[in-house]
Amino acid sequence: MSLRLPVSPVLTVLLLAACGGEGTWVLETWGEAFIEEGMGMDVFADGCQATYDRFLVSTRDRRLLASADADARVVAELSGVEVHDVVRPGPTEMASVTAEAGTWRTFTLTVAPADADAVAGNADAADLDDMKARGASILASGTLTCPSGSVTFDWALRGTTTYACDPTNLVVPAGGEARTQFTVHGDHLFYDSLFDPDAEVRGEALVAADADADGVVTEAELASAPVAATGYTVGAADVTDLWGYLQEASRTVGHVDGEGHCAVR
Repeated sequence: MSLRLPVSPVLTVLLLAACGGEGTWVLETWGEAFIEEGMGMDVFADGCQATYDRFLVSTRDRRLLASADADARVVAELSGVEVHDVVRPGPTEMASVTAEAGTWRTFTLTVAPADADAVAGNADAADLDDMKARGASILASGTLTCPSGSVTFDWALRGTTTYACDPTNLVVPAGGEARTQFTVHGDHLFYDSLFDPDAEVRGEALVAADADADGVVTEAELASAPVAATGYTVGAADVTDLWGYLQEASRTVGHVDGEGHCAVR
């Protein structure tokens, strides 16, 4: 008499993947509570609080790779340039695509200025047009309130950043579905260091940059505010003013599956 042992669901998935075939890879994005709902005084080290009215992100070159090698084989790719507003309740599905079944270790995505061919994911048509007109890769607007006062902001951040991320247990099963989340961390724009893992969230320096005291802190005002006077630390980054600082900080907002690590290329 032969003995049949039960096969666990996890093992079944791995066996299916090992046997080849195809499944579906779904990519989604999410701004979490800090972007959707705001950040209170418990988040800021200097008693400030902030809310976002919109947080638009333009992405392209979204790829699932067979390994972390620079010349790794592309397992699945989502084409085109899309703009998503992660203030909207999420997670929000960006797209799905057929992918080779297997266990995959690397996901890459580029945040880049919205070009003429960019389309709206979940963003409004007017916001998409604003992104294109201002050449923004990230457009963040909202209100920052600190003990010293309150300002509104509407910042078009224009850098191009490619994230190489380590997805969590990404197994595409044959005939099944696997999800990856590009998670956007809105608190990073308010960090007081570009390199310190123990950086704190602060806002007073940004309020102080409102030179004409009209309640709006503009890109031009930030460009005129020396970062050295803020106590913020920049490490090896070639940054001398607060606008340059925000541009660099915007290159750190990308994570995978919540807190998963993404290297910046």
